[in-house]
Amino acid sequence: MKKQIEIYIRKSGDRNLLMFHVPAELKEQLVQGIKNGSFEAETVSINFEMSVLPQWQSGELPNHVRLEVNEITAGYGD
Repeated sequence: MKKQIEIYIRKSGDRNLLMFHVPAELKEQLVQGIKNGSFEAETVSINFEMSVLPQWQSGELPNHVRLEVNEITAGYGD
């Protein structure tokens, strides 16, 4: 079974949080991938999940979203 990385957007008081749940054995691999600009989901299942609060909605949207992510990328520049 694939290891899972879960990415969530959560409301906490007056703050909106971007949270990563990463198994300990994948931490260094994920950090290194982000440093290098890319972490691909070859042997890992990555999912993004968020609840859509009424104040965030600008039209007809589902109340909850869950998406499979194929790659996490990071860009660095001025």
